[in-house]
Amino acid sequence: MILSYLFYIALGFLPSLIWLLFYLKKDPHPEPQHRIVKIFLWGMLIAPLAAVAELFLLWLTKPMGPQSMLSALTNGSSFLNQYTDGWRALIGLVFFAPLVEEYLKYRIVKEEVSKDPDFDEPPDAMIYLITGGLGFAAAENLLVVLQFPLLPLGAAINTISLRFVGATFLHALASGIVGYFWAKSLLETQKRTRLIAKGLVLAIVFHGSYNYIVNLKDSFPFTTLLIIPLLVAMALFVSFGFRYLKNKLSVCKTE
Repeated sequence: MILSYLFYIALGFLPSLIWLLFYLKKDPHPEPQHRIVKIFLWGMLIAPLAAVAELFLLWLTKPMGPQSMLSALTNGSSFLNQYTDGWRALIGLVFFAPLVEEYLKYRIVKEEVSKDPDFDEPPDAMIYLITGGLGFAAAENLLVVLQFPLLPLGAAINTISLRFVGATFLHALASGIVGYFWAKSLLETQKRTRLIAKGLVLAIVFHGSYNYIVNLKDSFPFTTLLIIPLLVAMALFVSFGFRYLKNKLSVCKTE
């Protein structure tokens, strides 16, 4: 059983590691490996914080008093049912989750690297944010794979494969988009706040659109095909961002 869990945990890390290796090759001057590992781990660590923040925002849509909260918490399914049905679930998926996750990924990476001497070129902003985003995705994947030892190997591989081209790729791309605008803000300091806000809004819109499409899959299975052009558009944007910033290899003006 232990070996089974270890195998599935490794399987959970695999999508993030593959995408990480792919995007690290985009960096003309690779970052220190210890820094990449640290940012990846920070991305993983903020995943539980994001979950708590998302639940809190959902709670604000239907606040409970102390007694009601205690009663609901003693029955986990009852508590979740308060917020995972109807319009609250939709708001949580399409707005609260993207808002919290994209902001926290940006914030933790910014705090960790903005004063680092190795953070000295525009593409670094995209590399570090993609790394943090993939760490976040790895934490999500691990939560999924914990149930895999009870499932057939084929089902586990199928799920992870879908997350490789879906949710994991989404986190990398959304973070890359924010990273692009963050890099631009370091080059155009007079527009710093506006550019960062633009990047976050764009990432939230893409992320929310993805979640909305996935949410429709049970009622309208063919809508999942819309995920393909969505991710392709995001991937092209990130690819353009790297090419653009490579032509701007100047020292970033950090805060």
